[in-house]
Amino acid sequence: MKNDLTVRLRLIADLSRTYAVPGSRIIDVGSDHGMLPVYCLKNGIFARAVLTDINEAPAARAAAAVADNCLSDRAEVVCTDGLDGVDLRRNDVVVMAGLGGNNIRDIIARIIQRDGDILKGVTFILQPQKSIPELREYLSANGFDISDEECCFESGFYYCVLCVKYTGVPYELTDRELYYGPVMMTKFGERKEYKEFLDRVYSVRARGDKRIAKVLEEPYG
Repeated sequence: MKNDLTVRLRLIADLSRTYAVPGSRIIDVGSDHGMLPVYCLKNGIFARAVLTDINEAPAARAAAAVADNCLSDRAEVVCTDGLDGVDLRRNDVVVMAGLGGNNIRDIIARIIQRDGDILKGVTFILQPQKSIPELREYLSANGFDISDEECCFESGFYYCVLCVKYTGVPYELTDRELYYGPVMMTKFGERKEYKEFLDRVYSVRARGDKRIAKVLEEPYG
């Protein structure tokens, strides 16, 4: 198994590193090939890892990657839906990458009902494939602070990654913040290409979505 990560996974690993403390775990939801947690363990970013996948075949691939890299004593593979059956601990860093925004929302909703205040010690690194504005709206309405956002370009597409901490205090985002990102907007001076990409995407969607059309009509900056 190669230890090199794709651009997208490297960004997620680097962001995860900023929230790691001695003894903390990385929990990779929908781990599939297991490349991210294996990389993080082998490079000393995390002490332990939990890899989950809803389907048996990807879970088996993740288990094989762990075994091939002699990490079975530091990593656990669980075949489950999201985080069902996984007990969260303070200082965990939970990664949900490559999932749909609505799927991420549903997984988080189940965690809120189950784990309560322990969430305040957990960091979530989220990379939704779609429905990002809807996910931001859910996070803000349910007391998850978006502490950082970053983007990367890979295989002809831009990906946005959100770093999220639970406070339990709901707040509102403007429509522009929902679509462009409350933190990402502060970085557009250095991420002009990403803003231009979003402008193009939303210009097409605005033809059938009055909410987006209104955002694009508003003066920016």
